[in-house]
Amino acid sequence: MSSSEIEIVSDSNDQKNSGRNPSEVPIIDVYSASAYGDFEKLRKFVEEDGLSLSQPDGSGHYALQWAALNNFADIVQYIIEHGGEVNATNNAGQTALHWAAVRGSMAAADVLLQNGARVEAVDINGYRVIFEIVFRF
Repeated sequence: MSSSEIEIVSDSNDQKNSGRNPSEVPIIDVYSASAYGDFEKLRKFVEEDGLSLSQPDGSGHYALQWAALNNFADIVQYIIEHGGEVNATNNAGQTALHWAAVRGSMAAADVLLQNGARVEAVDINGYRVIFEIVFRF
């Protein structure tokens, strides 16, 4: 998946303008809870239902990637603390840091970097995180 194919779902800084909020979106798993910033449902899925944060969804993407893309820094930290692998890659070889770079999710990127995200990670197209940042502008 190239950066132009990453679906942008929402933005923690733009909830008013997105037309959606977590209560209007069906939150059915750790991936949707992470993507839409529903921290309480994410906690329930992990702490009460015992769902894993270290497995990809059906498309090969991780909850950490969805949270990073949409700049939910608190959820990024929670996922890392509860078993999410900072440098896990999807089928395109992209990490959560790649996804944060696509959207300019600085708060999420900061949390990822503080927890050992590899800046030099390369996806299957040979793109590094810095390419995603430059491509964005």
